[in-house]
Amino acid sequence: MRNELPEALVTWMASGHSAVVDGTEIWYRTAGKGPWLVCFHGFPTSSWDWHRLLPLLTGHHRVLVFDFPGYGLSEKSPERDYSLVRQMHAVEALLLLLGIQEFDLLAHDMGASVACELLSRLEAEKTSLQLRSLTLLNAGIYMDMHQPLPTQRLLRMPVIGEWMARLSSYRLFRHQYPKVYAQAGNFDEQHYRQQWALLLNNEGRQVLAKVAGYMRERVRRGEQWLGPLHRTRLPFKLIWGRLDPIAVPAIADKICAHNSAARLLMLDDVAHYPQLESPRRVAAAVLKATLKL
Repeated sequence: MRNELPEALVTWMASGHSAVVDGTEIWYRTAGKGPWLVCFHGFPTSSWDWHRLLPLLTGHHRVLVFDFPGYGLSEKSPERDYSLVRQMHAVEALLLLLGIQEFDLLAHDMGASVACELLSRLEAEKTSLQLRSLTLLNAGIYMDMHQPLPTQRLLRMPVIGEWMARLSSYRLFRHQYPKVYAQAGNFDEQHYRQQWALLLNNEGRQVLAKVAGYMRERVRRGEQWLGPLHRTRLPFKLIWGRLDPIAVPAIADKICAHNSAARLLMLDDVAHYPQLESPRRVAAAVLKATLKL
């Protein structure tokens, strides 16, 4: 529940707003000045993943961060459809509500798959949104190469996923989650407690298996999303942690092999969360890609 959030997250929540779009309440925050930069977070975390990066970008961009339906501080209704197509419906509605028509996009993990749905809509001329550039952080774009953690493998399975969600515990989370970092010791106990609290917030356990279903959807919609990603000629940047055990670096190499417009920055000492592990290098690369500094 919200009153169980650690103090830092209570402050974070108070710095943002909520809006009802596509039939669900979404938490969002805007900060900074300049051209719009929109950030899509990953699974199973939230926009809190951007909190170290945000202060480094707001001098050059007006930044929008938000929690997808089913994540973080947003509504987590067990009746909602949490497909990535529906996630993009919610995002599009939020952007139009806020008057954001043209923007640069920064996406991580699951958020990169939502970005692929946006590229598909842009290619088919089924959206009024306009994208200036695309920057992706570590993401399991190719599911045959994606290496999810054991709990993620179970969560995405029908029936078993619901059972796994009910049995999930902080002890199990604390055992597995540090594996996503190259130097887990750089993150204190408070960090892990914050991430767990956001996962549980608003009865998050009841939708955990549903939101994990995006991995099955990623397989089903393969070429529908990969084609637009391979064909886009937008300014396209990849910032990738080489030590990622989930979205392995070969995924970034394969994207570049399919799309000559992609420019890759490989961070040798970083794993799955570049924006948390090396925010200064990520910020410099993002600004170079979006502002051509």
